[in-house]
Amino acid sequence: MRGYSLRWRLLGPMVVLFGLGVAVSLLAYRGEVSRLGGDLWNGTLQEQAQEFVSGLNSRADGSTQIDLPPSWRSAYSDPSGDFSYTLFDAAGRPVARSSNLNGPLPFSPVAIGQAFSPIHIIGVGRDRLAIVATRTPNGGVVVVARRDVGREKLVDSLFQEGYEQLLLLVPFCALALVLMWAITWWSLRPVTRASREAADVGPANPTGRISERGLPREVRPLVAAVNGALDRLAEAYAAERRITADAAHALRTPLAVLSLRLQRARHRGTVDWPAVENELAEITAMVAQLLDLARKESQPRQGDIATLPVVNLSRVVREAAAKIVPLVERHGRELEIDVPETVAVRGRADDLRDLVRNLLENALWHGRGTIRVGLRRADSGRADVMIDVIDEGEGVPAGMEEEAFGRFHKLHADSPGAGLGLAIVRQVARSHGGDARFVPGAGHVVVSLPDAAAEPTVGFRSSAAGGADAAPLDDSDVSAAQQG
Repeated sequence: MRGYSLRWRLLGPMVVLFGLGVAVSLLAYRGEVSRLGGDLWNGTLQEQAQEFVSGLNSRADGSTQIDLPPSWRSAYSDPSGDFSYTLFDAAGRPVARSSNLNGPLPFSPVAIGQAFSPIHIIGVGRDRLAIVATRTPNGGVVVVARRDVGREKLVDSLFQEGYEQLLLLVPFCALALVLMWAITWWSLRPVTRASREAADVGPANPTGRISERGLPREVRPLVAAVNGALDRLAEAYAAERRITADAAHALRTPLAVLSLRLQRARHRGTVDWPAVENELAEITAMVAQLLDLARKESQPRQGDIATLPVVNLSRVVREAAAKIVPLVERHGRELEIDVPETVAVRGRADDLRDLVRNLLENALWHGRGTIRVGLRRADSGRADVMIDVIDEGEGVPAGMEEEAFGRFHKLHADSPGAGLGLAIVRQVARSHGGDARFVPGAGHVVVSLPDAAAEPTVGFRSSAAGGADAAPLDDSDVSAAQQG
């Protein structure tokens, strides 16, 4: 699908508005010319009448002498001329007329207090005349006429004369269009720069981002959203690279050991199958943990916790402990469980079960004595549920509490496991809106999770995300969760 040009989309309305402005200006100019033409049309007749009156002289016998300038005498005597007159005495009788008239013009009275009578149009076709009357000094009335050339023709003539002058505006209109094009280019220049910055982002430059500097306010939300998407992609890309590097680092040693065992078996002609099976089991377990960690890192972030189902964390803890009890007994250790009947959290039951299992295995492999697992609500007034896994060991050395949650971190190189258990624990806790930490100076790990019982309404339901074991509880369990 072809896109559209933002520049043309901006320039188009600007040109249309500019054209509308020019059209409105021309219409306004036409109206002004029409008004001026009407005034001119009226004014010339009245000036003609005034010119005639100024040429009248009263004689001693009471008669009137018409003394006009040569130009007017010629105009009034020309048979084909456009001007004519008729002079009426005080009684309204015609006493004189121009020589180009076959008969007097019609008498047009002048109202008292008025200098001129209204303009009238008489005749048709070529004989169409516009007449106006005014009083003479001796009380008579003079009616002057001019051949009617038509007000519209006069206006058109004046408009055409002015329109030719308007053509001088054409260069200015062209300059305005060029300026509009330059303004749109200048306005879109930050967007062009942002597109170049976006094009530079890639595997070779995963940290590059689009700068909001100079961008209009309307575009900045889009840029912020794109930068956020790039951050998430970069984080996912970094996680994939980290998983790949971790896998290569973790599998190098067991694969090298297995390769040496097989080379030795080829030279000796015998295979130490228990040792080979043990190495293969270690590699299999490590790959499984790496895949599990990668899957958990790809789970939705904390912002999506509200969409997760409500599960009974007490049941999840009991189920995870039940699966590890045989292993605990095989090592001559004891496991004590102290959990309430119902503790509600939002999450994925399978992931939470893995979290508890890894905590218990960490206490089994790296701790000593009795292992205690418990559930409680935070003492600080926060709406958190705390999972405590405690053994009788000394825990991690002071200052290494955070380092213990890193991938492949092991206090002792010869201890079992790949050093991924606590990394999985923290990843699951954080993906559920919580966290995991060591209590300094003790074999005590605390995991905090948001308490779903603090929500306005709480209900448990089956969910594919929660696994087959995340069965709904009965009404008494729901009531207990709501009461906390």
